[in-house]
Amino acid sequence: MSEAPAEVPAEVSAMDGIADGEEAHNTERPARASIAKKSKSNRPGTPLADLEIGSSVEGTVKAVQSYGAFLDIGAQTDALLHVSRISDDFVSNIEDVIKNGDKVTVRIVSVDSDKGQIAVTARSEEAEKAAADRGGGGRRRERPRRSGGDRQAQMATMNSLAAAEYDSDKFIEGEVASVLDFGAFVRFDTSQLVESVEGELDGLVHISALQKGRTNSVGDVVKVGDKVQIRVKNLDTQGGKVALSMISKEDEPAPRKKGGGNRNQRWSPDEMGAADWADSMKTFEQPAFTNSPVIMQR
Repeated sequence: MSEAPAEVPAEVSAMDGIADGEEAHNTERPARASIAKKSKSNRPGTPLADLEIGSSVEGTVKAVQSYGAFLDIGAQTDALLHVSRISDDFVSNIEDVIKNGDKVTVRIVSVDSDKGQIAVTARSEEAEKAAADRGGGGRRRERPRRSGGDRQAQMATMNSLAAAEYDSDKFIEGEVASVLDFGAFVRFDTSQLVESVEGELDGLVHISALQKGRTNSVGDVVKVGDKVQIRVKNLDTQGGKVALSMISKEDEPAPRKKGGGNRNQRWSPDEMGAADWADSMKTFEQPAFTNSPVIMQR
């Protein structure tokens, strides 16, 4: 037998959200549809759509991070001044140049209204354009670079240069593409070494190969955009690496000896005893010992 469905009281229907289609699990809590979500667009300031690319604005530094500083430029969201765009010169520590509360004049580089992001620069227009041409601060379009570029083209150029038996003593001109703590990447035209080889390569000049003698900081010797004289020390076609040097072979420090023992070894070879101790142990006769019973009186 089937029974007619019981009539649901109006009060219960309203509590379950049946009557008006809204959730009402708790009468003291408003329905979810009525909760207004806080949006970044509610922040007072100039809408991102009204910002003009290339215009100069004044900003106040609100936060400093290792990768850049966030500025209040009067817009609905803060703008990012990347560490690479703070100065025309290389900046190793951002806090040496800029601090919270500082007033800086910057230019708007890009605006992404969908993501709510603004990028600004404090570099000169000449430096910004030169960096964009080199692939720093902009997308590289024409020339391949070591990371993120046409890797296949660089590998082909590297193999061609290695097969051509280049002169590792010859100095050629290169341009500093990036500066790191351990060295600098330099881009050079391979036709300067071998006329029949075309293409550009990026190679690393280690900090020890920047100049004769000790170098405390890479930035003390070179900076991005510098024209430098380099020579190709070695080509690692398997690993895709190019080792460069800015000093001659005669001025290079002597390589460390490999297999010369443990650098943490405490004793000298003379204090370690005979070198053939292992062989002498084979002929060493050790007296034999036999166990005998032990009588204990209690």
